[in-house]
Amino acid sequence: MTKEAVRLFCSVRAAALTLHTLIDKLRKIRPQLVERCSSALLQELLDDLLHIKILSDAEVEHIREAFPERRDKCRTLIDIVIKKGDQSCKILLQIIREKDLPLSEKLGITATLPLPVQEQNRNYAQPGNPSQQEMNEIIKCSEEEFREITTKESEIYPICEKSKRKRLALIICNINFHDKNVGERAGAQYDLTGMKDLLEGLDYNVQWKRNQTAAEMRTTMKNFANDPDHKDSDSTFLVFMSHGERDFIYGTDFKRENVEGRERVTGDLRVDDMFNTFNNKNCSGLRDKPKVIIIQACRGVEKSLVLVSDGAQPPPNIQQKDLEDDAGTRVQKESDFICFYSTTPDTVSYRDPKSGSLFIKQLIRDMKKDAHNLPIQDIFQNVQRSFKNWIQMPTQERNTLVNKFFLCPGY
Repeated sequence: MTKEAVRLFCSVRAAALTLHTLIDKLRKIRPQLVERCSSALLQELLDDLLHIKILSDAEVEHIREAFPERRDKCRTLIDIVIKKGDQSCKILLQIIREKDLPLSEKLGITATLPLPVQEQNRNYAQPGNPSQQEMNEIIKCSEEEFREITTKESEIYPICEKSKRKRLALIICNINFHDKNVGERAGAQYDLTGMKDLLEGLDYNVQWKRNQTAAEMRTTMKNFANDPDHKDSDSTFLVFMSHGERDFIYGTDFKRENVEGRERVTGDLRVDDMFNTFNNKNCSGLRDKPKVIIIQACRGVEKSLVLVSDGAQPPPNIQQKDLEDDAGTRVQKESDFICFYSTTPDTVSYRDPKSGSLFIKQLIRDMKKDAHNLPIQDIFQNVQRSFKNWIQMPTQERNTLVNKFFLCPGY
């Protein structure tokens, strides 16, 4: 047998042994996994394995409906995956490690479980996995594109001359929290670095803070709103990344406690506070200029794929008298905002502990790819399209932009 044949035989044999070891590994940890797998983790495993077609709709429905007890659901899930073979076992082990690192370490699931290339692409060729080249390069606006935008687009926000403007942006990213019940946001450092690089590439002077209490966040926002350089700017970006709930994000001092039978929440920053700090009354330097608020945070515990109905309220009965309260010196309290939230109300926002949040990564990708010739509103819509029928859906809220906002990187 030639040396090349021996080498090939050994590599094939090693691969076979590795796969066999993974099947045995899943069988070995089955009792512990059945005992320790939480209901939340179980639901995530079912959702992910269904999405990447390891499990069928019928199999997931059978697991969810036929077994009332969590342990029985988990036990059945593992048995079904084992029967599907080595690749399915490998993927399940990988997902467990990514979703619950402490549990995976207790079970002895190591980081050396690379997915096969085909499965890796099928699993992660989704929002939040741009190529390295896409992550590093911003497509510049050509002279022809700039001229077409500024001459043919009739309703756009003015773009200040580069040599004279002072664009400012703010990023607040909370990763660690005082309360031991609030978990570390592993991977969030990638979001911070990615957004900082993006905004600097778009010619913003980025001010950033990490791990701030709610009071510190309010002070940071107020100081930023009062920065005199805003008068020489044409826009701003305000990026907030933390844990959160429907209408607020967590400061590092966030705490939920029961006081005399009533729940009390402290250490929270309301989304309304963000808008109020930068509205036309409190931040005159940004009046009539686009203000883009980007929020990466959960807004609840529901999975977005199960939200199948809309709530609707009838429009208010506006009388003519309601439209006449105006004066020449008055301005609207809130205008020229757009808020792009990572997920819909009451639902979860996902983050990969090894590379960052799905929403932030996809946003960076599309901004770098499309900012040279598309307004921010269209870029946001493209981000939303990329999440269609997936595990979360970014949403645009409180959009009061009255014109198209072009960034035109390079100009």
